[in-house]
Amino acid sequence: MLAKIINKLRNGYMVYHIGVSFKEVSFCVKVLDILWKENLIRGYKKTNEGFITVFLKYHEGYPICNRLVVISRPRDRFYLSLLDLSRVLDESCSGVFILSTSKGIMTGDEAVRKGEGGEILAYAS
Repeated sequence: MLAKIINKLRNGYMVYHIGVSFKEVSFCVKVLDILWKENLIRGYKKTNEGFITVFLKYHEGYPICNRLVVISRPRDRFYLSLLDLSRVLDESCSGVFILSTSKGIMTGDEAVRKGEGGEILAYAS
């Protein structure tokens, strides 16, 4: 389901839509909170019918979020330990890794601060 959400966001950015809508899933709100905290989206709004509308963010006519990639898929899980994660984050300073850890869904920086490794779900920059 995460792949569908990321694809809708990426396609919305490519055609310069103001917002995109999709059906609400349990963990998608956590992912959207991370994207909002990192200033990659303008925000989102839940409707009573179980849909979420995400408002996309642009700067001078260009999308803020240039790259949205799903890394871990159901058939190809991708896990990193704390040591490997800290090395990856040191090498790639730009962008946000979204991880699923034993303490919940969080960014790569939060996971390093909390001393957690986990499954890398997506990358956004």
